[in-house]
Amino acid sequence: MTFGEVIGHAAAVHALRAATARPASAYLLYGPAGIGKRRLADAFAARLLCTAPADEDACGTCAQCTRTRAGTHPDLLVVERDPERRDVRIEQARELTRWLSLRSMMATRKVALLDGAHELNPAGQNALLKTLEEPPGAAVIVLTATGVTHLLPTVRSRCQQIRLDPVPPEAVAEVLCARGIDTEAARILAARAGGSIGRALALSGDGQDALRARVLDVLAQLPDRRADDLCGLAAEAGRGATESALEVAVAWYRDVLGLVLGGAASPLRNPDARDLVETAADRLTPDAVLRALEAVCDTLAAISRNANRVLALETMLFDLRRLERAAAGRHE
Repeated sequence: MTFGEVIGHAAAVHALRAATARPASAYLLYGPAGIGKRRLADAFAARLLCTAPADEDACGTCAQCTRTRAGTHPDLLVVERDPERRDVRIEQARELTRWLSLRSMMATRKVALLDGAHELNPAGQNALLKTLEEPPGAAVIVLTATGVTHLLPTVRSRCQQIRLDPVPPEAVAEVLCARGIDTEAARILAARAGGSIGRALALSGDGQDALRARVLDVLAQLPDRRADDLCGLAAEAGRGATESALEVAVAWYRDVLGLVLGGAASPLRNPDARDLVETAADRLTPDAVLRALEAVCDTLAAISRNANRVLALETMLFDLRRLERAAAGRHE
């Protein structure tokens, strides 16, 4: 991986290119999931280890780059959450510290990449503090996280922080088209992904188009929907891709809020449903939309805590219908 292969994030790439001459001891790359933090961290690590850089980028062909790309470089350690766990183990943090204390074997420095530092619990973060402040030798530690608030202030203060913003929809669409997705579908997926290439790719293969259409259909006519319609959707989504259905609802209400506050020029996450979104925006107030978004986010949080999915979705849908009816002056 090289900086030239990173999609978007020009400001972050520029900052890291400039840092390679005299790198700091620790960096924190943060931004939404799927936005390209790991790719940028890999490119930075490759440049730090490369012996024949060109234009402040890794050459991609030297022995260091070849091993880095293959994942076999002895002076590069990648730490990430085990697939079967919800967090990064404290033992992994301690192993990172121990590994950095050893002499480099091939390069002039060692590079450690902690991918998903926000998944490290407070005890594990505390175990890294001394190493973050004073890494042995010329070592560099690169952390990636979905947000700085998930990390202890003492961890954040020891890192050079670089924020990654959403990738422009046009760039996301180009990636999708390069993978064989037709132009119109790529445009819609890019809008739904919110600047995350990883999310766009996941959406392109999730097979949830029918569920998305069902959720949008119900939400578009929510005040007039019968109880059995709502229960049916809750049962369908609760047995399948519950989080996907809720993400569609979040995107729907964010679109509605954008039109209510910003007018017709506001970009949409559901551009193929603009007529339906505009109709909903005409009938709802900003307060009603914000309360609806809160209800959906509360449901996402409840399900993450293992609440009964069908019951949580039913409760949310009936709450949303009540909110929308109240906004229209109708009472149940």
